[in-house]
Amino acid sequence: MHDCRVSMQVCPTSGVAPTGRGDSSANPVSCAAMRALIFFALLLPLLAACGGQGMEATDLWENAVIRKAAERGKLVIATEPQFRPFEWKNDKNELVGFDVDLARIIGKELGVEVEFLEVAWTSIIPTLVGGKADLIMSGMTATPERALTVSYTDPYFHTITCLLVSTTKGADIRGIDDLNQPGRVVAVKEGTTGHFAAEKYCPKAKIVSTELENDAANEVVQGKADAFLYDLWSIRQHHKNNPDTTRVIATPVSREPYAIALRKGDPESAAWLNLVLRTLRLDGRLQELYDKYGLEDVR
Repeated sequence: MHDCRVSMQVCPTSGVAPTGRGDSSANPVSCAAMRALIFFALLLPLLAACGGQGMEATDLWENAVIRKAAERGKLVIATEPQFRPFEWKNDKNELVGFDVDLARIIGKELGVEVEFLEVAWTSIIPTLVGGKADLIMSGMTATPERALTVSYTDPYFHTITCLLVSTTKGADIRGIDDLNQPGRVVAVKEGTTGHFAAEKYCPKAKIVSTELENDAANEVVQGKADAFLYDLWSIRQHHKNNPDTTRVIATPVSREPYAIALRKGDPESAAWLNLVLRTLRLDGRLQELYDKYGLEDVR
């Protein structure tokens, strides 16, 4: 019987060329030519990919909100000014707060003016997605659910959600587990991470959602709700204002990374904003803002 196996001859320098039985002279394609063919076969997809990425990168920069803001000289920030100390109106009806100062620093780094667009919390993401604002800076927690709709920068602040508890109705409450019972009432601000956490951890309780933070806190102050689930700094302020009717359980219910939100498909702007945030953290300006507003970055 004939031996139909094929032998493999290794080229003198590198590479492997298939041959029939015998030496390389029997193969019409030389080792050098074979190596060249293999090289270009491997290189071609890489060149095509690099070329495609170059075109894509150009398109991304052309559509970047940061570039467009720089071109028109204005950056539009969506915010809900009802969240001390991040954004609120002072006695002169001026918009002030941590996020306000941070946005103006970012505007200065970009060389543009900053315009604040005040919207209700439940409308803030649709406002951004609809193109009415360039960014959201409003004490917004970056969550996986929200990140399906918008993109986020790296966090610029970390906090927790915890409980403001009624000294009368919630006198026996020691933690979030105690609220997960029929007859318990948990107050939340609609659409916040405190709202989401209450639905997750207290499915057996009655959840009362309000549009305004103060209304949710007042449910506890007036003894209508056992507890209000919200961010640590605000919970402490509500207790400070109502020491006789409330108490604080500061055990973390959830961890809250605050970040800047921007529209999907804009990695150029996200990268630039992250660079600015890292610079502010390294040069101490971010810590100065923490100190100015009495904030502790809780990781």
